[in-house]
Amino acid sequence: MTPTSRIQQHETSRVAGENLPHPYNRGYYESCLGPVPYNRYEGKWLQFFGLVADHIVKQIGPKKVLDAGCAKGFLVEALRDRGVEAYGIDLSDYAISEARRDIRPYCRVASLTEPIPERFDLIVCIEVLEHIPEEIGRHVIANLCRSTDDILFSSTPDDFAEPTHVNVRPRSYWNALFAEQGFDLDVEFDAARIAPHAMRFVKRPVRHCVIDALLQQREELRKTFAQIDEEQKKIIQQLERRLQKVEQSIGWKVSVYLKSLRERLCPLHSTRLSVYLWLRSALLILMNGEWRLLLRRAWNAACRMGRPPAVQHSTGEVAVGMVKPAPIPVIQESALAHSLLDGLKGLEIGPATHNPFGLNTRNVELPAAHEFYAGEQRRLSGLEPPRVDLWAAADSIPVQDQSEGFILTSHIVEHLPNIVGAFLEWDRIIIDGGYVFMIVPHKWAFALDTTRELTSFDHFIDDYLQQVSLDTHPLDGVPGGKMGHYHTFTPDSVLQVVEWMCRKKLCDWKLVAREDIDTKVGNGFTLVFMVHHRDRTGVAGEVRES
Repeated sequence: MTPTSRIQQHETSRVAGENLPHPYNRGYYESCLGPVPYNRYEGKWLQFFGLVADHIVKQIGPKKVLDAGCAKGFLVEALRDRGVEAYGIDLSDYAISEARRDIRPYCRVASLTEPIPERFDLIVCIEVLEHIPEEIGRHVIANLCRSTDDILFSSTPDDFAEPTHVNVRPRSYWNALFAEQGFDLDVEFDAARIAPHAMRFVKRPVRHCVIDALLQQREELRKTFAQIDEEQKKIIQQLERRLQKVEQSIGWKVSVYLKSLRERLCPLHSTRLSVYLWLRSALLILMNGEWRLLLRRAWNAACRMGRPPAVQHSTGEVAVGMVKPAPIPVIQESALAHSLLDGLKGLEIGPATHNPFGLNTRNVELPAAHEFYAGEQRRLSGLEPPRVDLWAAADSIPVQDQSEGFILTSHIVEHLPNIVGAFLEWDRIIIDGGYVFMIVPHKWAFALDTTRELTSFDHFIDDYLQQVSLDTHPLDGVPGGKMGHYHTFTPDSVLQVVEWMCRKKLCDWKLVAREDIDTKVGNGFTLVFMVHHRDRTGVAGEVRES
């Protein structure tokens, strides 16, 4: 039986009170929705639904939302993470089982043909109705309209290739169906954040002909674009006149002559060009009053004397003659970190000046790691690296037991050969009621990690049992070699390790915050645990049970 006939039969059976299998299983979500599998760890989907949720919150501001056809609940979790009371309905029990664990209670397996007992400020229905046969689709729309006065809707108008698309229609078709229910197209609302064909329908007196409103809006947009075009032309004309004056000035002609003279005297890739660029950089530093930086660079150059070029580059230093890239922007601080950690004193492992948290911390770093990353910090951001207060490894920090309010790490856990050992060290250090705040990169955040398999749970436990270290962890397949990316993670794989440690009474950590896309940089996930201390008698050898 084809997927199309299975859908028709399944929906007909639901209306009749029967329950036949549907095609929306694991295979469907992994292979039938385009080149990117529909799961939370590919990066695309959580970012997309996060932007949709931001748009809904900012432009509509509903308090209670239903995602009709929620699949794996990505929009439900994005809305709830933003303080909206959101719920989801979907036909697929597999999809609902894949929802984030804390979101699963708010998503349920049901057909959209069934009565919806509650009312909602907004119902969202994204790319669902094309999967439902025409006559049943009419019933679904009527069902949705009875439970809200505001519907955000999209259904592909042209994708006939997908086997489960049995009801592909133009936008005018859906507009007519919603008009029958007393819902009017909101032509002022921009729903393009969802899809180019997305629309918003609001319960109110329906216009006799929506085309009149659309034609009026088109005319207003034309006038606006014409006005902008005229203003841009005036600006371009002003700039052209100013440029013409500059090109005719004596100063410009002298600059052009000096540039050509420099190119003749200091050819590209020549030693003379290297010396010239170094002297120019030194002069600019002195003019800006940054003479300490000049002395530091001179000292570094003296220390490098006699080393081969490959060694100079591997430390991250800028070789003489290299053109320094434009500074990268400083990343904003984390509102989540401030909400939990303000007022506490703690340790930040592996800090970076361009990625500050603005918290009361002492900074922990390994000398070998600092030698490389300090140079990279200067080269890429133009900023001096932060002060290091404790020279130590993340899993061996010379501080007293229960002496710190929190441990903070961003893009550090992947560099730890033994994460269980590191977590145990952090547990020792943090006070009762303190926090472990970690941001860990997704597998897709680093090009060399994208093709690697996720590190298995057994691997993490074996690393702990064997007490591997920076010196003993195998380097086969580790991007960057020693101190590189030893492991790849998902939020659930880290949680599995922590849950195992809690079962073994090695620690007592409670998850208090989670971001599947971190709000700091946006290429990792955030997990925050509250640490509790009580009598624990976990035995390291008891690990195979799980």
